[in-house]
Amino acid sequence: MFRYYSVSRAREIIAENRECIDRACAPCGLPPACLKAVLLKEIPELSFGDTAADLIVSLNWIRYSLFHIFTPERHTRNPLRNFDSSTGYAQIFGRVAIEAVNFARERGISCPPGIPEELSPSDPDDLKMVWGRLHRDTQFNLSCAALNLVHAAFQMTGRTDFGSFGPEELKLVFSRYNGNVRRITRYGEEAYAYYLAYS
Repeated sequence: MFRYYSVSRAREIIAENRECIDRACAPCGLPPACLKAVLLKEIPELSFGDTAADLIVSLNWIRYSLFHIFTPERHTRNPLRNFDSSTGYAQIFGRVAIEAVNFARERGISCPPGIPEELSPSDPDDLKMVWGRLHRDTQFNLSCAALNLVHAAFQMTGRTDFGSFGPEELKLVFSRYNGNVRRITRYGEEAYAYYLAYS
């Protein structure tokens, strides 16, 4: 499938967004190299398929706004009924971002401004708002991705202190960012190599 960005162009995008990345990582104590590694994995994979998926989700939210018809993807295999997709540079789902934000609040970690105190991934209005911001707001997208890495770290290690992680633990965190797994994947190995390059 046609991809939009080469690895070299992805590196340029990451450099152009250095300040956004630093702002996203600072509140949760995430080393910027971790987020840069994920971005270098995700950005070169962006393709027409991702744009099509985002367009379908956008159209479904317009339909929801007009008619309040909500048919979550978990109730159907019809891709035309999806209300969530991995979006933005960090390719993060709305429901994943909500879970990361909720985790951060429970841990007393500062969250991106402008979102309600209580969020539920099963509430269509919450999902609509979060997905919309992930899709159009780069800073919000990167901030939620940073929180998701912290959440993934807790899920995989029971800790959030990235300075204490060894190579295997970091690979597990990167693997968890990309999927619901409990083992090191190829994604985790490659992201770790990018992390070392950025460290």
